[in-house]
Amino acid sequence: MRAVHFLIGALLVGAGAFAALWLPLGLMGSLALLALLRICWIEDNITSDLYGRDALPSGYVQTMQMRRLFMLRWFGINLGAVSPDISAHLMATALRAEAQLWAASLFGFIAMICAQHGPFAELLNLALAGALFFAGLRRADRLAVTLHHCDMGRPLPDELLLPPLRRAQDRQR
Repeated sequence: MRAVHFLIGALLVGAGAFAALWLPLGLMGSLALLALLRICWIEDNITSDLYGRDALPSGYVQTMQMRRLFMLRWFGINLGAVSPDISAHLMATALRAEAQLWAASLFGFIAMICAQHGPFAELLNLALAGALFFAGLRRADRLAVTLHHCDMGRPLPDELLLPPLRRAQDRQR
């Protein structure tokens, strides 16, 4: 695992925190909600569409082909041919990396919101913000592992691919 992977996550946590410094409170709440919705959508795609499959669903292949055509027509960037042989677990790993990117920046964003506009005393707000910032750096650490797997071209193990609650539900079945 390279240090640049952790640096990417740490920069995202910091970027989320710095973005919260300059935005109005209402816009910050709206952006945080939008990021949370994106994370939930990605989690649903991983657990419902990709986990436990050998091949990608046809909708994912068609979306990749349309994205390739869009980039070629509008920007002149050739992404190469879309291979339908891409592993569903490899796509789930890439989506897990995206969800972790959003989560790391969201933790930094919420940490700064708590530091600036928290409902408690100043010291308690700063302690809460520090705990959230630390949680964001923990997400950056998990992101580094996922990015390392993506660089190596191999999928994450199942215990790292699914969220803990989903793994517990699968064990009960």
